[in-house]
Amino acid sequence: MARIDSREVEREKLAILRVLGSASNCLGSQVISRRLRDEYGVELSERAVRYHLGLLDGQGLTSKVSRRSGRSITAAGLDELSNALVTDKVGFVSDKIELLAYQSTFDVDRQTGLIPVNISFFKSSQFSDALKAMAQVYKAGICVSDRIAIAESGGSLGGLQVPDGYVGLATVCSIVINGTLLKAGIPMDSRFGGTLQFRQNRPWRFCDLIHYSGSSLDPSEIFIASRMTTVADTARRGAGKILANFREVPAMSLPLVRDLINRLGKASIRGIVAVGESGKPVCEVPVGLNKAGLVLTGGLNPVAAAAEAGIAIRNRAMSGLMEFRSLHSFWDVTKQLS
Repeated sequence: MARIDSREVEREKLAILRVLGSASNCLGSQVISRRLRDEYGVELSERAVRYHLGLLDGQGLTSKVSRRSGRSITAAGLDELSNALVTDKVGFVSDKIELLAYQSTFDVDRQTGLIPVNISFFKSSQFSDALKAMAQVYKAGICVSDRIAIAESGGSLGGLQVPDGYVGLATVCSIVINGTLLKAGIPMDSRFGGTLQFRQNRPWRFCDLIHYSGSSLDPSEIFIASRMTTVADTARRGAGKILANFREVPAMSLPLVRDLINRLGKASIRGIVAVGESGKPVCEVPVGLNKAGLVLTGGLNPVAAAAEAGIAIRNRAMSGLMEFRSLHSFWDVTKQLS
């Protein structure tokens, strides 16, 4: 009989709790199995998922709603999710970036394929005000792309169902640039997410940062929740702090990187804030030998501006993939809604 690795069992159980914890409704074993594979790179059959769910039910971490509806995570499960296997969760964000970059199928020239997105949920009564707050940020270009998607209560975005009383918003995630460079054969080292200070409409320096390799939470979500951005001020006056990310690429790849940046721009993806030179600091951040730094705009900057206006938001950064052509210009969408 094969020996069961108890550590591996715990990791698989935690992955299932993560899937249930990020869902807005009950999930069955088939959906859980698919999301484990697509979102976390964990291969578990439906039968294996049902086995683990039985263990989780016995521990009071999940609850069986019905045979048809599936399981939901309990309060004890949420508590376990936030505390268990801390060492496993360190570097979770870094792993998620690599997985989404690999899964992205976006073709920059054909402008088709799957693209990484962030999902944000707004109370329906506040969504109109949120759009007004975000408009100035999109107008200033402080975003990865002006392409968005919206879904009402009961609908879904990127595999996430919109809760009752909420409106869902999908924004393009900066990982699309990782994926595009990866498919062109350019390796990219994702180092950290932070707040980037602007002066006179120009990027100046990073003020706060969280390294992906040492974090279990998305930096952008932390900075938004902690009210550490002034994106709206940056859009209005050219001075303030926005969400940004720092990457490194081989210096010898810079000509191809610049070509890809131009081609991405034709697809309405303009998330590059600054491109450094070989071995030279960018926005006061040093880079490795024969490396060049890239500073990318955070995809949640428009959402951060809404949060600064006092609007309550539930964010799911790097939440999944959507077909690029299912997203449309912010201005076209808001015109239809008005």
